[in-house]
Amino acid sequence: MKRLTLLALALTAGAVSAAPKADVNKGKEIATNICAACHAADGNSGIAMYPKVAAQHAAYIYQQTLDIKDGKRTNGSSAAMKPMVMNLSEQDIRNVSAYYAKQQAKPGEANPKEDIELGAKIYRGGLPEQKIPACMSCHGPAGAGMPAGGTELSGYPRLGGQHKAYIVDQMKAYKAGQRSNNIMIDIAKRMSDDEVNAVANFIQGLY
Repeated sequence: MKRLTLLALALTAGAVSAAPKADVNKGKEIATNICAACHAADGNSGIAMYPKVAAQHAAYIYQQTLDIKDGKRTNGSSAAMKPMVMNLSEQDIRNVSAYYAKQQAKPGEANPKEDIELGAKIYRGGLPEQKIPACMSCHGPAGAGMPAGGTELSGYPRLGGQHKAYIVDQMKAYKAGQRSNNIMIDIAKRMSDDEVNAVANFIQGLY
């Protein structure tokens, strides 16, 4: 009986602490009024320095936005984004993250003159001699990423169709220790600029 009581209490506590549901309609309002200038209303940013967030996993958008708001992520365009999100509540961020996650991602296009073969090799098979794993082992064959199974973890983000310039900037940030992801920091440090450019170009054309 005591064990059953403890189990009931644990389940009740879990229900209380569960994340509130997102309101996609409210998220659309936020996206239209605050986020659209940089990321576009549908998340398919046409500006290379701002990432495409259409179809990105909601948990990933949520966590990255919180990190920017809290000053944990400050590289690149994050500095410009911070004042835009400072007045958003966690529920606001949850709402807009859910909205963008439901948008249809538009395909990008790789430049055929920028070593597509090397980019494909790195993305699909990695560079074993440099202990660099295949990008698709975490981000999926088509760059769709891997969500965290409905948990609050952010999982592995969608990359397919992302701006090459944005990916290059983030890899530089990892290499410089400006973004805190131990796996990506280690991978970035093992890659040359040419290798980063090649795989970023390949990713831009994934869909």
